[in-house]
Amino acid sequence: MYTQLFGHYLLNSGVIDADELHAALTAMSRIKAKLGAAAIDAGYMTAEQVEEVHEAQHTVDKRFGDIAVEKGFLTEEQVRSLLSRQKNANLVLGQALIDFGFITNKQFEDALFDYKKKFSLIDGESEEERLENEMIQILGIDGMEDRDFYAEYILLFIRNLIRFLGDDFSLAGVAKNSTISMNYACCQDIKSDAEWHIVLGGTERGFVGIAARYAGENLSEPDDYTKACVGELLNLQNGLFAVNESNNRGVEYELSPQTPEDNLMMTVPENGISVSLSFSFGDIRIAVVKK
Repeated sequence: MYTQLFGHYLLNSGVIDADELHAALTAMSRIKAKLGAAAIDAGYMTAEQVEEVHEAQHTVDKRFGDIAVEKGFLTEEQVRSLLSRQKNANLVLGQALIDFGFITNKQFEDALFDYKKKFSLIDGESEEERLENEMIQILGIDGMEDRDFYAEYILLFIRNLIRFLGDDFSLAGVAKNSTISMNYACCQDIKSDAEWHIVLGGTERGFVGIAARYAGENLSEPDDYTKACVGELLNLQNGLFAVNESNNRGVEYELSPQTPEDNLMMTVPENGISVSLSFSFGDIRIAVVKK
């Protein structure tokens, strides 16, 4: 999940563009972060020191860690620690961007520093606390009454996208107090003391792509079966959210039946949220509005 959040930050900060992010996300499965990227992330080495070691590797047949220790940049213990960090998602994304030539080690170093500073990633925080802190800021909901609801809901949604559809997507935008449109969508209400209207949809390509990935089938049209597949994914998301809320907060939710809608136009008020996501197969959107 950190991949999507860090990718969103790089995209919104203008460090990379959407095509570069998609290329890196697609390549991540066959890339392992190098020790230099891990050393930058850990704060053990600067980008300049990493480049110095890389230059040295052109003249001597030695591993990165061995040269870094010889130059006094790393200790043996730090090298062992870094070897265990090489599968970190942010590092793998950064390494893919570096390998493609989209960013330099220095740009990666600066982006990581700014990212951690912006989202107050503090050593000792749990992963869940970090994720929720980032999501609150990305969604721009820090002052909203229902900010925890939105942050937890969208975090679960992203987890479920990764679990059931794949991780080759990025967060493309957040909308509040605006009118949005979807070519095809499925809707469902969840209700406790408050009632929420939730819509999952997108462009025709995005909508069909959701269904095809979820069903594991080669679908090409937004027909009844396609709509049923998207509705099932939405119902799964809301069902899991309801279970989490019951277990963690003692809040019980009722779910209404899912209903499909074509050419949907809806207003997202100031106390609602809409998040668009870009997959390789097309664009999708999740909207959550308090009724």
